[in-house]
Amino acid sequence: MRRAGVVGDPAAHSLSPAIHRAGYEAHGLSWAYDAFTVPPDELEPFIAQRAGDPAWAGLSVTAPHKEAALSFGEADEPTRLVGAGNTIVFGPGPRVYNTDVPGFVRAWRARGLEPPRTAAVVGNGATARSIVLALAGLGTREVTVIARDPGRASALVELIRALGLAAAVSLLGEPVESVDLVANTIPAAATEPHAQSLAGAGRVVFDVVYDPWPTPLGRAASAEGVVALNGLDLLAGQAVDQFYLLTGHTVTFDACRSAAERELRRRGAL
Repeated sequence: MRRAGVVGDPAAHSLSPAIHRAGYEAHGLSWAYDAFTVPPDELEPFIAQRAGDPAWAGLSVTAPHKEAALSFGEADEPTRLVGAGNTIVFGPGPRVYNTDVPGFVRAWRARGLEPPRTAAVVGNGATARSIVLALAGLGTREVTVIARDPGRASALVELIRALGLAAAVSLLGEPVESVDLVANTIPAAATEPHAQSLAGAGRVVFDVVYDPWPTPLGRAASAEGVVALNGLDLLAGQAVDQFYLLTGHTVTFDACRSAAERELRRRGAL
């Protein structure tokens, strides 16, 4: 039996097992996929043990290990630019990918939305960097980073400018100019006091949080009549490429999102 899984700290909440197992079932694959909670100081031996086992195809990687993932294989260019990976493919030459980047593009296009020319991204971590790279691919021209500590946003600003986009930084809580997209990558509790102003500034709102949904930002977007995407869209979008990288088989965005929704309903979270 072939094996794969998701590693994080924690990982028990992950919807990736439900998505990948549904893909296995659809293709009649005798594969196993599980969630593993592994603290940072145990990550290296955990991955080394599985990388040396021919039954293992690879791993999905979630917080807080996305940056560390780059040390476990050769990263492709988008992953190096982001500085974080979410997929490790084992083999004679292990490879690291960041499927969040094409995943966001896929999720955006699945909604039939016009390319966002301007965007505001709340946060400056790995997910924010992935979204910025995806936005560059969608044709975005200007990105404002909204940060709780603007001093810590310099690396993200450098990436935005390196991609040829105009960059600005704003303190969370300051007024936000109207943009095509407001994307939030920080915890729901941190955005709650600012949800109405953030939602009112965007033609489309994306909140990486999906459990529970709607978040304060999602509720504010609904009240404003604004199109809202959530973390399920990104999760499903990134799973399409991840599943192919690990198995060589294809799954659809809709199938991945449906599998995630079914699991949330089973947990009573939808």
